[in-house]
Amino acid sequence: MRRHNIYNLSIVVVMFLLLGQLKAQDASFSQNYASPLYLSPSFTGLTEGSRLALNYRDQWPNIPGTYRTMAFTFDHYFADYNSGVGLLYYRDDQGGGQIIDQNIGVLYAYEVYVSDNVMIRPGIQFKFAQAIVNPSSAYFGDQMGSSNGVPDTGGAITQKEQTNKFDAAASVMVYSNFYWGGITVDHLVKSDIGYTDIETSRGMKLTAFGGLKWVYKSGRRIPDQSVSFAFNYRKQQDFSQLDIGAYWMYNPIEIGLWYRGLPVANAEQLSNNDAIIAIFGVHLGKMRLGYSFDLTLSELAGNTGGAHEFSIMYTIPSSNKPRINRSAIPCSQPGYSGGGASRSKYRSRSRRIF
Repeated sequence: MRRHNIYNLSIVVVMFLLLGQLKAQDASFSQNYASPLYLSPSFTGLTEGSRLALNYRDQWPNIPGTYRTMAFTFDHYFADYNSGVGLLYYRDDQGGGQIIDQNIGVLYAYEVYVSDNVMIRPGIQFKFAQAIVNPSSAYFGDQMGSSNGVPDTGGAITQKEQTNKFDAAASVMVYSNFYWGGITVDHLVKSDIGYTDIETSRGMKLTAFGGLKWVYKSGRRIPDQSVSFAFNYRKQQDFSQLDIGAYWMYNPIEIGLWYRGLPVANAEQLSNNDAIIAIFGVHLGKMRLGYSFDLTLSELAGNTGGAHEFSIMYTIPSSNKPRINRSAIPCSQPGYSGGGASRSKYRSRSRRIF
């Protein structure tokens, strides 16, 4: 029992040391397109009407007090203004509530018509962010007793237990019926989020994403069958990560297989093989349910329990016909017509993102 307690305590110590001396990193969702507004503000309003999405991620459940992340989003498309407006709430719980990173923000995207087959969407987000620490149950190394490993004092010493800041993100995306790609730059406002006299800032994050969709079987009376190949690259200061994979879609079923990591050795001759990600989704009318599991590939394999992620997305169609025929549709959606027959040349009424 004592050895188990020391093990858990050591994890907490490492987490606080990292926060005190390194720059914070953002959490990531494996189901990128089930949390579209978190991926990029340019996805705001990329529907015909309104959309609700809820995401929950439990990372490394076999290790006590690690990471639980959730996001809730709502967005709506205003056809008369070619604009999407949204709301995003994000919360990352580290160490069983000892460190909480959360923010709430508003998002806006404008749709630029290039041609019947190409659209461009710039987007922006403004958010209020909080970082909260509970030092009462965390300890630094010099607080550990020498006799039995029990801390000598009542917790880690911090100068403040909460930081507040305003932040912003900007993005741009281009898409058609058969390809999409974009760039997001987050944390445009720099500020100190540290809990001690050591300055700690959240580094600017660059995200590049995109992909291609191949419809290998289509028909007017049956759902399209397609395969999408996609990638998502993130860089935040010295940290970089690449997700690359494919989705097979035959409405209402969606199956994905992704690899996360950078197998090419870096400057320190170290490779980053993080996880293999399996994704399963099912569409039930206006609702999409998704589940994914991350199988750890690193040296932590066998100890972490991987990662479980759940997502729910619900779309509310608009009761009014759009003023402008939005011809191009995002090719990352599962099937062009939601399982039904094609009704127009461009099938503009179905714009669901998976």
